[in-house]
Amino acid sequence: MIIISVILFVVISIFSVIKILSIEHPTSTSKFLADDALEVDIPKSGLKGKSIIVVGGGISGLSAAKYLLEAGAKVTLLEKRQIVGGNNDPYLKDGKHYATTVIVTLPCQQPHYLNLCREYGIEQTPHNFVDLEGQIILQDKALSLKMGSGGWSFFKYIFKQCTIKEIIDGICIMFLFYYQFRLQPESKKSIKNVLGNRLTNSSVFTHVFMPWIGINTWCRFDDISSQPAHIFGAFIYEYALKITIRKKDYKKYENGWCVLDGRLIHKLEENLLQNNNYTQKLNTSVIGAFKDNNKISVQLDNDTKLDCDKILFATQPFQALPLIKNIGSKSLINELKKWPKMDCYVILHRDLSQIKNMPWIHQTHMNKTTNKYYITNTIKPIMSDIVFDCTITFVYNTINYEDFIKNQIDESKIIKIYEPKLPIFTLDNSVNRNKIWNFIDNECQDVYWTQACRSGIQYHNNAILNSKRVVKCLINNELSK
Repeated sequence: MIIISVILFVVISIFSVIKILSIEHPTSTSKFLADDALEVDIPKSGLKGKSIIVVGGGISGLSAAKYLLEAGAKVTLLEKRQIVGGNNDPYLKDGKHYATTVIVTLPCQQPHYLNLCREYGIEQTPHNFVDLEGQIILQDKALSLKMGSGGWSFFKYIFKQCTIKEIIDGICIMFLFYYQFRLQPESKKSIKNVLGNRLTNSSVFTHVFMPWIGINTWCRFDDISSQPAHIFGAFIYEYALKITIRKKDYKKYENGWCVLDGRLIHKLEENLLQNNNYTQKLNTSVIGAFKDNNKISVQLDNDTKLDCDKILFATQPFQALPLIKNIGSKSLINELKKWPKMDCYVILHRDLSQIKNMPWIHQTHMNKTTNKYYITNTIKPIMSDIVFDCTITFVYNTINYEDFIKNQIDESKIIKIYEPKLPIFTLDNSVNRNKIWNFIDNECQDVYWTQACRSGIQYHNNAILNSKRVVKCLINNELSK
């Protein structure tokens, strides 16, 4: 009788968990990300004879140029650097460049990225995260984990190495983020609002969740009162411990962590340059944009001027705003003002004293100047078939970077320092974004803007998705005239 009761309890518990996991609030972040996974049907005509300038040669600008050309437009892409690629600062070898600021991708959760890779014949390269243990450094110990090995494996590692209190705190944090991400309407609740003071000050949050999740949502300790909890939860349940597969027809390797290198950038650029309606100008900065009699002009840094029918800015909000403020719609300008920027430092170096032979290590440090915590992520890059004897460390904020250089690394082993700027998620810019941007795009007529931060968690996938959406809206606006 006892055995039967135990079996029934286990069966009921399993079905209860399955039932809970199947529940999804219709206006939750989880549901919005499900909508984001759907394909966007972009018209293949409607822009014949239209001249369009795209400002910015990152994945947003390149993919937008592709879809504009397919609709018949004449496209001129302007990029201030000597190469395309945007924030993915390159490691250069034999004329090829490989991304170093974005290291991995999860293709089955990024359908727009994956579909574009498939279109260009790019096969995914599995990362070795699943096979090798990395570490999350707590105050008094190191947690050894295999990232991407699945939820069950992850929890086995945790239960073996953590105290009862740490496990309870961790379960509470996981549930609260799940509740906010999937079971509640998307709202202006911050991480601290959801977790409360005790959990945000717990060692599990400061030394596990922040260097593990916060580093990937561009969240510093100063941001836990302003970053939406649903953003934090989205990374946990869409990527770290994915609970819903967004791309159901994934192939071998596509449902695990894969290497993100420069191949997609190369393929996009290569195919764009083969189109007679496409012009690409590198080492070219836009210093002004003007509108007169339904024509738009851009002033370049070489004292030349270009005219066009429409312009699409595909840059960071802080870069676009000074150029758009005199020609863009009021709603577009107001929305761009909501995006502050963060200084990020990506250090390519050969100091392996912390990471040793591991693929990655997440750490929380105490800044000796501010006496505040900050997080770092150190990872060994995999780029194409190049074998490196170096590693990369991500640090957020200049004052934390200075502390890291002074106290945490052998400065003589630094090879190069990259300084990408990142848009910061806040309570004002990250709620109901799809609805807001659909309204703004429909209101625009000749001045548009796109970037990865318009949806999701700012990955290549979101950049491509948002380019599709803004181009579709641009075409429809033109056809409706």
